[in-house]
Amino acid sequence: MNIQEKIKQFIKVCQKLTLNWQIYCIILFYVLIMIATSFIKWQIALLLFIFLVVVFVFLVINIDTFIRDTQATVRKLSRATKNAQEDSLYRSPIAVLLYDEIGVVKWINPAFQQVYGNEDILGRKLSDIGGKLHQALNEETDSQWQVIQIQDKFYKLMHQMELKSIYLMDITEEMHIREMKKFDRLVFGYLHLDDYDELLQTLDDSQEAQIDARIMRDINNWAKLHHIYLKRLDDENFILIMNQKILDALEEAKFIEIERITERNFANNVPISVSIGISYTNENEYDIDSLAKQAQLNLDLALGRGGDQVVVRAKDDRARFYGGKLSPQEKRTTSRSKLVYQALLNSVEQASNIFIAGHRYPDLDAISSAIAVHKIVSQLKKDAKIIVNQSEFNPDVAQLLATPQFKNEWKQMFTDIETAKAQLNEQTLIIMVDHHRPSLSEAEPIITDHDVVIIDHHRRSEEFPNQSVLTFIEPYASSTAELITEFFIYTRNTHQALSKIEATALLAGIIVDTNNFGMRTGARTFDAASYLKSRGADTVLIQRLLKEDLSVVQKRHRLIERTEYFKDNIVITKASNEELCDNVVAAQTADMMLTLKDVEAAFAIYRRDAETIGISARSLGTINVQTIMEKLGGGGHLSNAATQLKDMSIDSAYEALIQVIEQN
Repeated sequence: MNIQEKIKQFIKVCQKLTLNWQIYCIILFYVLIMIATSFIKWQIALLLFIFLVVVFVFLVINIDTFIRDTQATVRKLSRATKNAQEDSLYRSPIAVLLYDEIGVVKWINPAFQQVYGNEDILGRKLSDIGGKLHQALNEETDSQWQVIQIQDKFYKLMHQMELKSIYLMDITEEMHIREMKKFDRLVFGYLHLDDYDELLQTLDDSQEAQIDARIMRDINNWAKLHHIYLKRLDDENFILIMNQKILDALEEAKFIEIERITERNFANNVPISVSIGISYTNENEYDIDSLAKQAQLNLDLALGRGGDQVVVRAKDDRARFYGGKLSPQEKRTTSRSKLVYQALLNSVEQASNIFIAGHRYPDLDAISSAIAVHKIVSQLKKDAKIIVNQSEFNPDVAQLLATPQFKNEWKQMFTDIETAKAQLNEQTLIIMVDHHRPSLSEAEPIITDHDVVIIDHHRRSEEFPNQSVLTFIEPYASSTAELITEFFIYTRNTHQALSKIEATALLAGIIVDTNNFGMRTGARTFDAASYLKSRGADTVLIQRLLKEDLSVVQKRHRLIERTEYFKDNIVITKASNEELCDNVVAAQTADMMLTLKDVEAAFAIYRRDAETIGISARSLGTINVQTIMEKLGGGGHLSNAATQLKDMSIDSAYEALIQVIEQN
C-alpha cells in the first residue's frame, strides 16, 4: 500500500468516527493558530507546522495497526454483547417466543418453555397453544402490556408485530397482592326499600310488623352471607359497608340474591323492591365522605331509573347496572305534579328567555310536549322558542305542524339552533322534554353553560346535564305528554286552557307512545286522555296524522319478512343496508313482531342515514330491553328502548346486538 492510499484510508477512518467533526474542528483551529502566529513570529509558526506534519505522518504510517486494534476491540465487544444477549435470553425471567409469517413457533427461550412445562411448543401454531396466545396476533405492536392467564398463573404479554415476537412476564405474585389488597379497600353503599312507606299506610300494626320482620330477615341474611356491615337509618334506608373483594363477588353473581328478595316479596303480595347505590374507588388515597356522597348519587340514579336495581360506580367512571327487571308501577302523586309545576313556573320567572327542545328526530310525544310547555311559558309573558330541525321531522310531525294553527304561528313558536345561539345570555333557560341526554337533544350545543329543566318519562341514564335546576323524570308515566297534560289538569282554573289543536297534539303523543293504549298505561294515562278529549282533542285528526303512505307500509312488511328467531322468545329483523328507514317504521315493526307466537322481545335493525344505524327494541316486560340498548349507547324503558350506532354496517350492528343479548 503506497502513501497516497494510506492517506485516503486514514481520511475514511476519520469520517467513520462519531467524533470526526470534533477532529476536523481541532485541526481547523490549529491551522488558524499557525496562520495567526506567522504574522507575529514566523519561526514559531514554522515549528507548529513541522509538528503537525510529524503527527500526520506518524498516524498515516501506523494506520494499519490502528485499524487492526480498533477492529479487534469491536469484535471483542461484539462477542461480549452477543454472549450477554444470548445469556439474557436464556437466563432472563422474561419468556420470549418467535414465530414465522403463518404463526408457527420457530424459537422459544427456556423461560417460555417453563410456562408450559413439558408441553411441546416448537413447530406448533399459536392458535393450537393454550393461553390464548393467538389473540396476541391481533394486538398492535409493543404499545401496551395485556394480562392473560395460562393455567393457574397470570402473565403480562407484549406483542412486537414487526419482530414477530411475543414476550411474557410472570405477574402471578403481583396479581395475588392486588387480590389481597381488595380486602383492605373500602366500599360504601346505600340500600333503599322502594314504596315501603306507601305500603305501610295500607296495613294495620300487626301486618306492618310481620312484613317488616320478613323483609329484615331477608336483608340481614343476605348481608351475613356476604359479610356486609348493614345499619338501618330509618324505615326504608340502610347503610352498607363492605370491601372490594365482596363487591367483586356480588357483581359476578349480578346481585341475584337482591332480585330473589324482590321476587319473594311480590310472590307474597308485598310490592316492595330494593334499590342500592354502591361506590368504590380505584385510588390508594380516599376519604369515606366522598364515597358516601357518590353512593348517594348512585342511589339517586337507581331511583331515577324506576328503582328495583343496583347501581355500582366509582367517581369519574361508568356506572354498572344490575336488576331493573320489574315492570314499573304507577306511583306518582298529584301533589308531586303540582309541586313540579310550581317549581317550573318559578324557574321560568327567573329566566330572561327560554328555549324548549325535544330529542333529535322528534316524535309526536316530543313535539306535542314542547308545544304545551311553550303555551305555559308564553302565558307568563316570557320570550320562548321551540328549537327544531325540519329536516329531521317524521311524516306525522310534519303533518301536525303543517296545520294552519301551527303554520300561522311558526315564527312566534319555532326557531333553529343557529338562531338560538345568537339569542343566548346568562339568564337563558333550556327546557328539555321527552329526553334528558344532552347528546340526543336538539339543543345539545347550548346545554352545557345554561340552567336546564328536564321533563321526561324515560329511565334516567348516566349522561345527564350538569346544571339541571329542576328534574321531573317519571318512568312510570306512559309519555311526556301525559306528564305535561297533568299540569293543565291540576291548574285548569289559574291559566288559559289548552286549545283544541294543542289537546289533539298531546293526545296524539300519548297514543303513539302507548301503541294505542296497549302498553305502559295506567289509570293516570286514561285520566289525561279523558281531560284532553274534554278539551276537544280530535281523534279523527289524529287518525289522519297517523295515516301512512303505501310505500311505508310496504317497507314495514319487508322488515317483517326478514324476521328471524334468535332464541325461542327473541326475534330480530335486519333491513337492507342500502335502504333508508325512519325510527317510526322501525318501532312499528318491532311492535308488530311482538304479536308473533312465543315472542317476548323484538329488535328491528335499520339504516337511518349514511352514517347511522338504528335499533328499535320492544318487549312484553319479561326481558329488559333497556339494559340491552344501554350497553349499545342507547336507552329507554324496560319494554321500549332504542339506540343509534355510528359508522357501522347493518351486519356489524347485528353482531354487536347478539353479543350484548348473550351477555345480558
